[in-house]
Amino acid sequence: MAGISKKKIKTKSGEKVKYTITFYDVFGKQHTSGYYDTIREAKRELWKYEEVKADKTITFGQIFKLFLDKAKIKYALSTYDTYNIYYNKYLKQLDNIRYESVNSIAIQGFFYDLEKNSTPHVAMHCLKLARAATNYAIKHKLIEKNIFNEVEKPKPPKADINHLTIEELKNVLEMCKKAYKEYYPLLFTFIGTGARMGEIMALEKKDFNYEQGYIEITKQFTQARLIHKTKTESSNRKIFLFDELKEVLQEHIKTLKPDNPLLFPSKAGTYLRGENFRKRCFYNLLKLCGINKRVRLHDLRGSYIDMVLSSGLSVKFAQNQVGHARTETTLNVYARNNQDMIIAATNQLNGIFKKYEQNKGSKIFEGNNKIIPFRKRQTGIKF
Repeated sequence: MAGISKKKIKTKSGEKVKYTITFYDVFGKQHTSGYYDTIREAKRELWKYEEVKADKTITFGQIFKLFLDKAKIKYALSTYDTYNIYYNKYLKQLDNIRYESVNSIAIQGFFYDLEKNSTPHVAMHCLKLARAATNYAIKHKLIEKNIFNEVEKPKPPKADINHLTIEELKNVLEMCKKAYKEYYPLLFTFIGTGARMGEIMALEKKDFNYEQGYIEITKQFTQARLIHKTKTESSNRKIFLFDELKEVLQEHIKTLKPDNPLLFPSKAGTYLRGENFRKRCFYNLLKLCGINKRVRLHDLRGSYIDMVLSSGLSVKFAQNQVGHARTETTLNVYARNNQDMIIAATNQLNGIFKKYEQNKGSKIFEGNNKIIPFRKRQTGIKF
């Protein structure tokens, strides 16, 4: 059970009346929630602290809010913010509807309208959120089935994702050195590490280890906030640097103010925002280099993975460098069959079949200290 209590709070401006929710946990221990300015605000939150049972009165709003409360604690702040946006902008209109009172046809119609009036991408992300929230309610035995599993998944158009080849990356870097010299170390770090934008913007000088040749990722600067944890557990990592990038960063640090801990500060000495770097430098560089395809700053992460894989390095190395929990993410989500990979693959195949051509007329078997030549077979296949 839970109830509302009136409290008198002493403040600098005098005594104020506040309201708090008193409730008991499963062990019978009494707790109080935070303070509310009005009794109406407290009543709106009261249901959270009462024992919610699996019955026909639970609403979509209660299910979504319970899941968002969990997401706020469990997930990265950027993920929670994204969920919150989709909920408040699109799913909130379901709030007061009882979950058990709606059938899958009505829910399907809701998502058809959402896809038509917004975009297939919005409908797809809202459906993912709704399924996750409902599964969370099922796990805690508040409802029995997930009505959103019966909804047809929206099919958004294929994303326009374009990575840069090694030659294009070199051209962009060279142009940056000429036109935007102050951003050269930052752009080189994007290209040479595959790190996320928030991870790079949060870097401090102490995160760069010149002697052992790595930068350490432990935090992120995202949505104008510094968060002292990474996007996922696997994102806590050391990214190993090649010599040229290591030297560029070492020289870059010498140009910075000694009392500022940031590795890539803004001109004001604060955290540099990614959107400012994109507008002031990155997009202009693409135009100067004659690159007309749509390339996001985040696509440099995929370009790095392509570069590593096309150079013959292992998938495991690429996965550890970029901080993915699974190699499937590295390969299926980020890697692209770009021109560098195609050239590397065809060169390998050329080498294989050149050797075959040289050896196919003189196949031999060596055994018992004798060399036995084989006659050529007419197979009809020629390379």
